[in-house]
Amino acid sequence: MDGVVLSYVFDRKGITKNNSKKEALIQIKVYDTKTRRRKYITTNEYILKSQYSDVGSGGLSIIKHPNAAVIKARIDKIFSIVQVYVYSDKCETWEDIDNWDKEDDLSTANVVEFIKADLKRREVSLSVMEYNNSFIKRLEEYGKIKIFADLAYSRIEDFDLHLKKTIKSQPTLYKRHSLFKGYLEKARKRGLIERNPYDEFTFKKGKSDDPIYLIESEVKQIINYKPKGAAKESLGRVRDLFIFQCYTGLSYTDLESFSRDSIQVINGQKEIHGTRNKTGVPYVILLLPIAEEIAEKYDYTLPVISNQKYNDYLGTLIERIGIDKNVTTHTGRHTFGTYLINKGVSIEAIPKIMGHTNMKQSLLYARMLGVTAINEMKKLLDIDETQDEDEENES
Repeated sequence: MDGVVLSYVFDRKGITKNNSKKEALIQIKVYDTKTRRRKYITTNEYILKSQYSDVGSGGLSIIKHPNAAVIKARIDKIFSIVQVYVYSDKCETWEDIDNWDKEDDLSTANVVEFIKADLKRREVSLSVMEYNNSFIKRLEEYGKIKIFADLAYSRIEDFDLHLKKTIKSQPTLYKRHSLFKGYLEKARKRGLIERNPYDEFTFKKGKSDDPIYLIESEVKQIINYKPKGAAKESLGRVRDLFIFQCYTGLSYTDLESFSRDSIQVINGQKEIHGTRNKTGVPYVILLLPIAEEIAEKYDYTLPVISNQKYNDYLGTLIERIGIDKNVTTHTGRHTFGTYLINKGVSIEAIPKIMGHTNMKQSLLYARMLGVTAINEMKKLLDIDETQDEDEENES
């Protein structure tokens, strides 16, 4: 095609404008100088704003990144492929640009490559990409479904058993199968397989277990714990992160977005304002003193580490303290939700505070606290018994 210019574009949607700690997508812009039409092709590469350098004329340089050379090579390769295709006889119309990689990817017999190609076309978010990469890892571990010709009911059944080795939650297992079923249905529609093996294989959604949360006395145990040994600094940072979650309700991904810019002073009170990375729902949280103390300690740049390392250190921390619960990074968020209800915050207000899409989670917290409420009321029996003893002593 004549009159077409290609260039790199970073963060076209302005994700890093108000949050420099969030990664954004690098794309290739195809611009028609005659009609001023634009198309954006994903490179599927995400970097921080501080790692991007504009070299002018639509160029791109990646700096301060441990894998800068590798990432640059990958996106340059895609740029070259798009450029060759756009100027070839195969690309005759503006709409043909969308087919720049279909010849290689859509007709592939490799299942994993098919999934990766679909993800590339959809320009999915980083969290969706990570979720799919986790599934791809499990599929590659299984190793018996490499090409579409490998697909059969027996293989799906065996893959189910493989997943169950590491996935104990039925709802989580259901999501993995639903994901794979969707991809295979796309493959069927493209003529890569005749039948979807999931048409015969059934899998149940299951019921989610109640979320795990900590009561106030357990949270205080964590606050008062002083880590020792070789890992004391790492455990200390993880303790601070978790306590910050317990008193703000921020999820792991939202911890990464927290900064000094997240704080607003309204009527003399410091508040955390933001939008959940997972759902895009806004939230507003009063910055409680203990959370503010932790934020100040790290100059409002929390020491966030990878989710896996966070959970590993958290498991060690909880074990050393002696709390017999399966605590993960999400436990802090659930703890905050139950804490709000215990302190008399209305169920209607909780979604606005925590960024829930509806009241379902808030109602679940309230139902769970039925047991806690009874346990708390048992203290009244102890008080009555103490009063009786005092009255007997006085007489």
